[in-house]
Amino acid sequence: MTGGRADRRVIHLLPGLWASPGATAADGSAPLRRLARWLGRARPVEGRGTAPGWEAALAQRLGYRQQGAGSRTWLAQPVQLTPGMRDLVASPVDTVADAERQALWSAAQPELEAAGATLALDDDGLWVLSMDAEGDASGPPPSVGLGRSMVAHSLQGDVARRLQVLATGLQMAWFQHPVNLERERQGRGAVHGLWLWTPGYAGGPTGVQRVCGGGAIGRWLARGAGIDWCPDPAGTSAESGDTVVVVDALGAPPSPERRLELLESLADDVVAPRVHALLRGGLGSLEFVDPQSVDSALRLERRQMLAFWRRPRRP
Repeated sequence: MTGGRADRRVIHLLPGLWASPGATAADGSAPLRRLARWLGRARPVEGRGTAPGWEAALAQRLGYRQQGAGSRTWLAQPVQLTPGMRDLVASPVDTVADAERQALWSAAQPELEAAGATLALDDDGLWVLSMDAEGDASGPPPSVGLGRSMVAHSLQGDVARRLQVLATGLQMAWFQHPVNLERERQGRGAVHGLWLWTPGYAGGPTGVQRVCGGGAIGRWLARGAGIDWCPDPAGTSAESGDTVVVVDALGAPPSPERRLELLESLADDVVAPRVHALLRGGLGSLEFVDPQSVDSALRLERRQMLAFWRRPRRP
């Protein structure tokens, strides 16, 4: 656990920060110039690759670990499945009303019982699936997998086989279900299946004391690890220990204009106050990590802010 104020870190998880180099045309923007200067002064963190997907990167920092047996919980995000040439693409659906959810879950109950699984509604409105099983079948998190070709579950191991059978059963139970027919009639996405992802088990070592941002999934992960959560990425950092800040809006490819707005807000509202705290000695360092890029971790310390000018890095 980290100690004094000078040891405190703020770790920014910024999926999509480097995803579109050169996509922001307005280089004359003052917030972007400042952001580029701060990133340019930061130094690479050696050997600090990160898990793919901001959800997995956050879980890793909160002390979640994968284990091979026992009771586990998956985030079960309802998805629409669109057939491609040789695969299926899973896309998130809009809000599923309680009556729709109850009807779908009722139709799925025989499949869930056969798999030894249960579906429940989290306090944040997230669907979660629980099951006792052996083996590893974590899969990619939503930010990595949704909108892309589905990866078929390996059939190696008890949990993988049961999840594969369950996924097929759910698709059959919900195909042409009255709820889906009505949603399609209204121009809303049908619920064809579930995107399952588990962070593993909480309880591993971590210096993180607070999570800021990340929406319902960020809160779910923080609560599971017994860590304080704040909905605002610009929220106050922890008084002791590390703080992880999640800004996931850049992860979905926005328009160039929207990307500019997001980067300016990132610079002004999220990073600038923490740079000021770094200069005052209230923080030990700031880290910037893009979970969509390999070996993208950068660390900014006070001595680097006071050094001579360095070449800027433009997001």
